Amino acid sequence: MKVGTEASGPGPDRRAAFNEGVRHGLAVPSIVVFSTMLGFGSMAHATGFSAFEAFLSTLLVWAMPGQVAMADLSASGADLFVILLAVSMASVRFFPMATILVGTFRSATPDLPRQLLIAHLMSASTWPMGMAASQRMPVASAMAYYWPVATLCITFGCIGTLAGYWLSADMPEIARLTLVFLNVVFLSLLFAQNRDRLVILAVATGAVLGPPLHALEPNYGVLLTGVIGGTFAYALLGRRR
Repeated sequence: MKVGTEASGPGPDRRAAFNEGVRHGLAVPSIVVFSTMLGFGSMAHATGFSAFEAFLSTLLVWAMPGQVAMADLSASGADLFVILLAVSMASVRFFPMATILVGTFRSATPDLPRQLLIAHLMSASTWPMGMAASQRMPVASAMAYYWPVATLCITFGCIGTLAGYWLSADMPEIARLTLVFLNVVFLSLLFAQNRDRLVILAVATGAVLGPPLHALEPNYGVLLTGVIGGTFAYALLGRRR
């Protein structure tokens, strides 16, 4: 995926793009998000959240790492400032992604409220789909495609949170943890699907390095995995471009 390039030729009109977005939004992304949020809903129940609090955390935070950090720290009795700082730090990776996405759709959504809504509805699952759409169809059509994809994902995420919360008593611990990480697996496959060798190498390197680095340094293992995996892939293949 080459970020920053947009389709300039003919493509589907807005109605066709919207219908395509509905079809794609109702397929794998929403199923994965629903399953992932089942795990979070169960975790929220175990950490003492009410059903309404769990629902609001998905609707308003809409970032699994930040939600997990919030649930963990709340259960340990951490100060509110510490929780806010942890959630912000866990979600800061979305800032550059949101900046790129809003900039890509700026010509189709010039007003600030809709730009903020685009940024809020963005997730790790919908960002690559929105960016890919902007490269294969006009911006207005890509925007029409993105709305149903993003809206359906957050809707299924909220439903999954509530379902996981109410089913938590019947959900084994291993199933809950597996569901939480399902979205990460889906995201890795989504990036690898574009068949860019650099991306595939970065994902594969991260998959190999992730477990030992996390065992060595639990606090920074994920960060180190991303930095080392991406740097290694770029050093090996990026310079040849």
